[in-house]
Amino acid sequence: MPPAATVDQSYISVGANRSSSCSASTSSGLLAYGAGHLVALWNADPSSSKGAHATLPGHTGVVTTVKLLQDEDAEGKGAAFISGDAAGNVRAWKHDHGQVAQMVCSASFDAHSQWSISAIAVCPAGPLEGHVLTGASDGCIKLWRLKGSGAELVQTMDLKGKLPLDMEISLLPGSSAPVLILGCTDRRIQIYTIKDTKLEYAFSLEGHEDWVRCLAITAYPSSAESGDSDVLVASGSQDNYIRLWRISPVTERADQTNGDQNHVADGAEGEKGNALDMLDEFERKLAGEAGYGGSVQISTKAHVLAVDDGSTTQRFNVTLEALLIGHEGGLSNLHWSPSTPSSSPHLLSTASDNSLIIWTPSSDGIWIPAHRFGALGGRGLSFFGALWGREGRSVLASGWNGGWERWVRTDQGEEGERWEPKVGLMGHWEDVRGVEWSPGGEYLLSVSSDQTTRIHASTSLSGQPPRWAEIARPQVHGYDLTCAAWLSPYRFASGADEKVTRVFDAPGGFVESLSSLGVREMEGEEGERPKGATVPPLGLSNRALDQSKLTMSAVDATMIPTSHHAQDSISRAMTALPTEEELATSTLWPEIEKVYGHGYELVSMAASHSGRLLATSCRATTAEHAVVRLVSTSSWNTVAILPGHTLTVTRIQFSPDDRYILTCSRDRGWRVFCRTEGETGKENGGWEMIAGEEKAHARMVLDACWLKGSGGFATASRDKTVKVWMPSTGEGKSTWTLAASIKLDEGVCAVDAISTSGGREVLAVGTESGRIWLYELSRAEGGDGEMKETLLSKLDESISHVQAITRLAFRPGEREGEGLELASCSEDRSVRVYTVK
Repeated sequence: MPPAATVDQSYISVGANRSSSCSASTSSGLLAYGAGHLVALWNADPSSSKGAHATLPGHTGVVTTVKLLQDEDAEGKGAAFISGDAAGNVRAWKHDHGQVAQMVCSASFDAHSQWSISAIAVCPAGPLEGHVLTGASDGCIKLWRLKGSGAELVQTMDLKGKLPLDMEISLLPGSSAPVLILGCTDRRIQIYTIKDTKLEYAFSLEGHEDWVRCLAITAYPSSAESGDSDVLVASGSQDNYIRLWRISPVTERADQTNGDQNHVADGAEGEKGNALDMLDEFERKLAGEAGYGGSVQISTKAHVLAVDDGSTTQRFNVTLEALLIGHEGGLSNLHWSPSTPSSSPHLLSTASDNSLIIWTPSSDGIWIPAHRFGALGGRGLSFFGALWGREGRSVLASGWNGGWERWVRTDQGEEGERWEPKVGLMGHWEDVRGVEWSPGGEYLLSVSSDQTTRIHASTSLSGQPPRWAEIARPQVHGYDLTCAAWLSPYRFASGADEKVTRVFDAPGGFVESLSSLGVREMEGEEGERPKGATVPPLGLSNRALDQSKLTMSAVDATMIPTSHHAQDSISRAMTALPTEEELATSTLWPEIEKVYGHGYELVSMAASHSGRLLATSCRATTAEHAVVRLVSTSSWNTVAILPGHTLTVTRIQFSPDDRYILTCSRDRGWRVFCRTEGETGKENGGWEMIAGEEKAHARMVLDACWLKGSGGFATASRDKTVKVWMPSTGEGKSTWTLAASIKLDEGVCAVDAISTSGGREVLAVGTESGRIWLYELSRAEGGDGEMKETLLSKLDESISHVQAITRLAFRPGEREGEGLELASCSEDRSVRVYTVK
C-alpha cells in the first residue's frame, strides 16, 4: 500500500570532517565532502542559492578521503566520486539515472579491513583506466580494478612501516605510461612506475623535513622548444613548505651530455657553474635566516626516470622547480586551478595556520602568493579542502568548525583581481544532541557536542528564492552541549556537560536581522537590547558588551584577538546571509543568568509554554540525583524538586496547558506530576506525582511526548517499542493506561507528536539506525480507550539519518498549503527539516 503522506527534505545542515583530501569537486562546481559517516553533496556554484542538497549513506566509519572519479560531461551529467572511510571501506558514487541532484553507490568493497583509508588515487584514461589505488593505516597500498558493483584486487605492496598520506597518478608527458607519486610519513616523495598493472619503485624525492600530507598534479607549459606540456607536481608537508617538481622528457642533447642513468646534475658545467654557485650561497643564507639548521634545502639535483612505453624506452627528468614559503603551519590540501589555454595553472593551498593562498607564476617564472584568505592567529585552527569553483571563479575551504567558506572573484579593477567573501555552508562537526523550535516556530535552535548552539531559519531575501540557512551562533562553549529550551522568542536556556544552566538573551542585531532576512516581522518588539557579547580570556560566559566598547578606535577594532584578550561580538542587522566568519565573530548572545543546583552534568530540560518555569535534570545513578528541579524564570530560584525516578531522567515535557509535567528515565519508567496549589502559571504552585509506571518498558525509556489533542502521551524505548498511554479517571484520581504499542525492529530513540487542524494526531518515531517513521493515531473501533496506529510514511534511506536520532520536533502550527514541518537531529552530525504533506 502506498504511503498516506509524502515527505520532502527541505534542509540539511552538516559540517565537514577535519581531514585532508576529504572533498572533491567537478568542473561545474558540484562538491562532495565527507561529513561524519556521510558523503554530502553541495552545488557550490555562486549562482546556486541552496545549501547541501543530498547526503549519501553507506559508509560504516567516518569518511576520511574523497576523490573525483570521473568529471561530468557538457550536460552536467556523468560525474562520479570515490570515498574511503575509517573502517577500510571504499565506495564509488555515480548519478542516479542521469539525475544531477542525486547519486547512488555504484561499487563498494572492503579495501583494507578495519584499517582507516588514508589515500586514494584514481587512474587516468590509458592502460590503467578503471583502476584505483588505495592506501591505509596498515602501511599498504593496493591496486584495484573496478568491476561491476565491487572491485578486483590486482596488487598489494607493503610500504614497510611507512603510512601513505596522499597519492596521485598521472601519465608522463607525451606518453601513455602512468607514474604514481606517493607522499608518506617518511618525509620522502616516492615515485613508482606502473607497467602491466605492476607497481615498480623508481626513486624518492627528498627535501621535505616532515610528513608529506598532500599532492597535486597538473599539465604545465614546457620550457623546451618542442612545446609539449610537462607535468608539474606540487607537494605540501607539515614542515610548512610547498615544493614544485617538474617532470619533463629528456631531450636528445641532454641525454648525450649526462651519462648517469639515475642521478644527473641539473644543468651543464661551464656556463651554469657560476649560477649554481650563487644558488648554493642563497641556500646557505636561507637556511641560516630561517633558523632551521639547514632544514630548508633547495636541491639542484635531477632524477632520471626510465619507463617502457610500448616498444620504446623513454626517459624523463624530475627536478625541483620551486620552493614556496608563505604558510606558517603544516599544509593540509593542494589543488591546481582548471586549465585554460590562455593562462598557466594557479595553485591553491590550505594549511593549519588557518589560511588559504593562491600561488601564481610571475613573468620571470617566480611563484608568488598572489592572494591570501583567512585570518592568521584568529578563531580557527586549520583550513582543509583548497577547492576551485566553476572555471576558477571561486575558491572554497572547509574550516576547523566544519563550515565551508567561499570567496568569489569579481571583475578585475585597476588594482587587479578582487575576491569577495560569500555565504558558504555551515553545520555541526560533532553529534547533535537536540533541536528546539522557537515558541512561534520561526526558527530552530540546535545544540551539539561540538560545544556550539546554532539558530537555523527559512530566510526570504529580496529577489532570491527562500532558503534555509544558519543565521546565528549564540553560544560557543567550553563543554559539550546536551540540551536547550526556549523561554521566549528571544531568550533560551542551555545545558552542557557541566552542572550549570546558562540563560541567553538576544542582542539587538539579531532581532533586527529577523526582519531584514525575511524570517519574522518586527511588531512591537521589546526596547533596547545589548549590542553584543564579549568573551573574556579563558572564560565560558558571554557577558553583555559594555557600551564603552563600541567607542573603541578603528585600530583597536581590527586587532586580531588572542588568548590574552577578550573577544568582542558586536551584533548588527544583516541584510544578507552571514558567512562563517560573521557567524563565528558577530552573532554571540550575552549570557544573563546562571542557575545552579544539580550535582552532575545536565541531560535534559524543558520550559513551560508560559515561559515562567524551567525544568532540568542531570545524570544520576541514585534516586537522590534523579530528580527534576523547577526554577522560576523571574527570580531564578528553585521552586520545586520532583523526585520519583532512580536513574537519569532522559526527557521532561510540560503538557500543553502547563498543568502536568511528564518525565521518563533510564529506570524504564515514566512519571506524571501535577500542580496541586495555585493557578496554572503561578510560579509558587506546588507539585506532586499523580501517576507513574515503574516498568513501563523492558529497557530504558529515551524519549516521551504529549499527544496534544487527546491528553495522552507516548514513550519511546530501547526495547524497540513506542507505547501510547491515554488518560482515564478512576476512584477520583487521574491516571494513564496503555492504549497502544507500536513495535519496530530496532531501538527507538526519539518521538514527537502534533495535532493537525483536521484533528489528526501525527506521531514521528526515530530509531537507532537513523530511520524516521510517521504514524497517525486514532481511536480503535469498539475498543475501550484503545488506540490504533496507521503507518503514514517510512522515510526513504536516501533522505534519512545514518546514526541514532537524538531528537524530533514538529514545527508549532500548520502552515496553510505547506503541510507539517519536522526537524530532526542525530549522532551523524546533521540537522534536517522535512516537509510532510
